[in-house]
Amino acid sequence: MKKIILISIIGIFLLSYTFASSTGGAFSPIILNARSAGMGESYVAISDDLGGLVYNPAGLTNIDLWTIGFNHLQIPQGFTRVEFIGGAWNINGTIAGASLESKGITNEEELLFPFQENAVGLNIARKILPNLSLGFRGHIYSATLDTAKATGFGFDLGAICEVNNMLKIGACWYNPISYLKWSTGTTESVGKEDLVLGSALNLDLKSVSLTLALDISLYDKMYFYQRLHIGSEIKIPGIPVLFRTGYNGEKNTFSIGVGFNLNNIQFDYAFLYSKDLSNQHVFGLSLKY
Repeated sequence: MKKIILISIIGIFLLSYTFASSTGGAFSPIILNARSAGMGESYVAISDDLGGLVYNPAGLTNIDLWTIGFNHLQIPQGFTRVEFIGGAWNINGTIAGASLESKGITNEEELLFPFQENAVGLNIARKILPNLSLGFRGHIYSATLDTAKATGFGFDLGAICEVNNMLKIGACWYNPISYLKWSTGTTESVGKEDLVLGSALNLDLKSVSLTLALDISLYDKMYFYQRLHIGSEIKIPGIPVLFRTGYNGEKNTFSIGVGFNLNNIQFDYAFLYSKDLSNQHVFGLSLKY
């Protein structure tokens, strides 16, 4: 009986993430970056690493070295796996990026149906003013759910403005136009459809450096708190460790995270507590050279 209940819960989770109308159909937003996960995904005004491949392509202009990275999302008590790999490089001031994400079931025999989603992303970003960056991300999608298959596309538009040394504001429009066509004849939009404004405030408190971030969606949600992402990151001078915490209103999760940076090697981990779904672990590793 416990096995049947577990399988039912996982099946509902996957189907709801695949067809939830509030997030635009298939490819609903699952966390793909460990650093942002620890900050409640309040990342639109930050995105100064490979997180820009997911949250705001304009943030990639902060990358000055070749950077590659990998992220893994683990959902305990479930058969879902989420993998993300990406890279970005600076070409005479224009930053190009590419990514591959894959979501699926690790035990199809147990769940009785196959489920797979893949997406390829191509990014480009550039500073058009000393304090203003613009970015574009295009997506190509493919999906399998039971016997049905689908292909589609979408794109994101982003901007980040550095108001001063302390404050940055950003905006990203996710999938203003998108298209996903299933072999069953159904046509729908893909992924996260949203327009999000973000801010990030960097404070030097002598003994620590503190970053406070807030994102708010301009799209209607059932509850106002679902439009909010709140996060913080603390760095203690002299040690290569960062501490993070946040709240993700969209997924109703509280998070804590930690990061280690040694010689251009960055490791990130985040734990997400949720009353609605299983707790989650997100791991990330990136390398600059």
